[in-house]
Amino acid sequence: MNLQALDLENKWEQQSVSIIIPCFNESEGIESLEKKLLPVLAKLRLGRSVELIIVDDGSTDDTFFKLQKSFDQQAEIVRHQKNKGLSAAIRTGFAYSTGNIICTIDSDCTYDPNYLIPLLHLMHSDVDIVTASPYHPKGMVKNVPAWRLFLSKGLSHLYRLVLPQKLYTYTSMFRAYRREVMETVQVTYPGFLGLVEILAESMLRGYKVVEYPTELSNRVFGQSKLRVARVIRSHLQYIAKLIIRQLFQQKPALSMEYKYTKNDL
Repeated sequence: MNLQALDLENKWEQQSVSIIIPCFNESEGIESLEKKLLPVLAKLRLGRSVELIIVDDGSTDDTFFKLQKSFDQQAEIVRHQKNKGLSAAIRTGFAYSTGNIICTIDSDCTYDPNYLIPLLHLMHSDVDIVTASPYHPKGMVKNVPAWRLFLSKGLSHLYRLVLPQKLYTYTSMFRAYRREVMETVQVTYPGFLGLVEILAESMLRGYKVVEYPTELSNRVFGQSKLRVARVIRSHLQYIAKLIIRQLFQQKPALSMEYKYTKNDL
């Protein structure tokens, strides 16, 4: 690697980061999140500017008050008066963010927050999205219910068949994005499907996605918010739309590959 390329990579590794965490009725797990996340924030802040934005998505328990107790000095805490869904909460967090790199992580710590560090190491100047991938050959799952594993793996397999970049995992929320991706890609689905939509639409616009093998574990606190029948139906409908779009698309998907300027270097 020449000196100019090395300098570019070093500057990229110092890019500011916004970490967005959506929460909905996660009261039981807030203390665990605090215990696991704060040491990671301390490590990241040694080398770059890091902001934390937590969105309480209309919780009906005392999630908001526990968030204030645990993170008041560490985070911007935003509250939806009504539940709007996962991707809508992330969009709210993004509206409050200022970082060059946007990370979204799970509040239930089914992915260890420590994975943020290697995820960010993969965010080079030629990479647009890094996603956690438990279904990667080097990834793993631990104590995850069979029904959830079947659902998530099955959906990822279907997306692998219809999307241009062949990943092992399309359904993880634990990701890092270059800011321009979040500014460019429009999300039309408010819930969990919206997270897959971000990834799919990014690929169709020419953004580069890479995976980092991770461990996915079952949640320890609280209950899953998934409504299985609704999730399956919505994903199948979206996959059908993707197939139709690519079959009848007369022109290749417009590439939105970022062009660096002197201001970025």
